[in-house]
Amino acid sequence: MSKAKITKISICLALVLALVGGGIVYYNVAMKGDASVTNEAAARDESVPDDGVVYIEPEMVSLAGALSGNADSQAAAKAAFDLVNAKRQEAGLGALTWNSGLEQASAVRAVEASQSFSHTRPDGTDWWTVNSNLMYGENLAKGYATADEAVTAWMNSPTHKANIMDTEFTSGAIAIHIGSNGQWFWAQEFGF
Repeated sequence: MSKAKITKISICLALVLALVGGGIVYYNVAMKGDASVTNEAAARDESVPDDGVVYIEPEMVSLAGALSGNADSQAAAKAAFDLVNAKRQEAGLGALTWNSGLEQASAVRAVEASQSFSHTRPDGTDWWTVNSNLMYGENLAKGYATADEAVTAWMNSPTHKANIMDTEFTSGAIAIHIGSNGQWFWAQEFGF
C-alpha cells in the first residue's frame, strides 16, 4: 500500500473518530403484534481480540450527521433514554450518559434494522463493526411508536433487560429510523 494511500486512510479514520467516537457491543430484540425486538440482546464476544484497531465501515462516515430523523422520533429516543435511566436508578444503578458517538452508531443501526432486523448487519458483519471502538451492547426493537412501549418490551425480555441493567455500561444512546411504511425501528447502543 502506498504511503499516500495510508495517509489518506489515516485522515479519513481521524475524521470518522472525530465525528463518531469509538466502542464494543451487546444486542437484543422484542415483539408485540407487528412490533418486536430481536430474539436476544447482543453483547460483544469476549474472544474478540482487542488489537487496537478501530473498525469503522465507510457508510458510517457518509451517514454521520445525515441521520437526524424528525422531531417526534428524536423526542421519543430521548424519552426512551430517560426511561432506561429511571429503570437503572430504580435498581440502584448509575444513570447512563448520552454519547454522541453512540448516537451516530445507533442512527446507522436503526437504518440497517429497517433493511435486516438482526444483530447481523446487512453486509453480514457483526453489529459492533459500525464503530468497534465504542459499541459494547445493542438492543433493537421495531413497530413501537412510543418510548414507553419500546422500553417496556426491552424490560420484558431477559437479554434486553440484562443490557439495560449491566453495571459496566456507563454510556449509551438511542436512535429511531422511520421506515417507508411508517414503522419505527429503534436501536439502543451501550458503551463503557
